[in-house]
Amino acid sequence: MSERQSTERYRVPAVMAAASILDAIASAPDGMTHTELVRELELSKSSAHNLLSTLEALGWVRRDPRGRAYRLGGGLVRLGAFAVRQVDALALAMERTHEIAGEHHLTVVAAQPLGRGDVEVVAVAFPDDTHVGISLGIRYSWFDGAVGKCLLALEPPAAAEQLVRERARQIPAHTERTLTDPDALLADVEHVRGVGYGASIGEYRHNNAVAVPVRNADGTLAAMLIAIGFPDQLTRDAIPSIGHVLRDVADAITAECGGGALTSDPLAQNAAGTAAKEQSR
Repeated sequence: MSERQSTERYRVPAVMAAASILDAIASAPDGMTHTELVRELELSKSSAHNLLSTLEALGWVRRDPRGRAYRLGGGLVRLGAFAVRQVDALALAMERTHEIAGEHHLTVVAAQPLGRGDVEVVAVAFPDDTHVGISLGIRYSWFDGAVGKCLLALEPPAAAEQLVRERARQIPAHTERTLTDPDALLADVEHVRGVGYGASIGEYRHNNAVAVPVRNADGTLAAMLIAIGFPDQLTRDAIPSIGHVLRDVADAITAECGGGALTSDPLAQNAAGTAAKEQSR
């Protein structure tokens, strides 16, 4: 018996039907009537009636007093609030590292923010084949390759420019390819704001890396996801696709935590959240 078959074996049909009703109502802006639910979900009239009556008694659906359509009820708001509080974005990011590493044959890292402009590696997943080694506890800051570019992109543009120009002479040349010129670095940071991920091609170590921020529901930084590979593993051409993979995972984690959709600028919401957090201190 497959894992999927084993899981399906223990599913309760009535619970699955109730969940299908909630999903269907949620997808209909004007709600759905009893008749519409019976037709769309292929339920019997009596089953649909009993399920709707139960969900209504729980406060999970309500009947629109102006018509016969059912809508989601206020009882779900309370459950949703509890769910958001119990979902931890950093923990979810750590869980996803193994899946990404195995699928894309790269070293994948989750890092937690320690403060403004500073993150620390808290989880590492390696593929089964050749991989870049990295240890727990390593820290990245403003001027450390792909991660540093993301950290700078999380800042409001004026603040990021001020940071780079004030510390221009202190930018460490990790390798011969490190961007130590302020204009070149700021141009890359602006690119990160547009695409939603940062990339480093031999700029921090003699390997390549892609990093994305993972946001909390309020838009502040919860974690950083980083994919690292040797130049022949994570090629220049492969970087955009890996960047989009990581960004999609980060967006999904944020959504699971109750966050909304990104604005047209993938990192603008992060910058706004960071600025608001700093102002509240």
